[in-house]
Amino acid sequence: MSLPHALLGLISYQPSTGYELRTTFTESVQFFWSATLPQIYRTLNQMESQGWLTAKVEPQEGKPSRKVYSITDEGARELKQWLESQPVMPPERNPFLLKIFFGRMANTDILKKTIAGWREHHANLLERYETETVTVIQHYTEECGSPADDVYWRLTLDFGQRYAKMAVEWCDHVLKTINQNKESFPKKEQKVVKTEGGTKHGASRGIRKGKKTG
Repeated sequence: MSLPHALLGLISYQPSTGYELRTTFTESVQFFWSATLPQIYRTLNQMESQGWLTAKVEPQEGKPSRKVYSITDEGARELKQWLESQPVMPPERNPFLLKIFFGRMANTDILKKTIAGWREHHANLLERYETETVTVIQHYTEECGSPADDVYWRLTLDFGQRYAKMAVEWCDHVLKTINQNKESFPKKEQKVVKTEGGTKHGASRGIRKGKKTG
């Protein structure tokens, strides 16, 4: 997915200004594709120069004029072509899971706080999905969509709900496992090695031997 195609899709529902598109983004596709207001305006200008959009300046009494974008036939063809193409799967990069993978080396209390924070994030998302997002879908269905659009919008909502619920349950499982693991496999104390130059702390799993001299 790309930002231009997301914008084409949203504008195909109804002509919109850049600010209106940002609001729509925040209430819908922001959950799986983010964009800032400067990115949106910059992309809209590029799309207009490509002939995918037309812009109409509408004067406003007591306010700056607003620029309303509409999709062109060429833009509609581009959107259709993108929808029918096979998406390239993005590479898997999850720093959170990377921290879990090397969790034995981490400070257990800090790791647990990280997991608790991730759990809270998805719990908050799940609450939003089950309350305000449902209302937003109803609003946009009445304003610019159709019953057919409503079906597909709710499918993406269903994915978000399932994923957030899974993440919350998984975090609970991870925290429980870490607590059990901490009791079964407590961290060993570091060995203290006395040397001529003072005291060194060696790793609990063994000390590297130096070469003999003389």
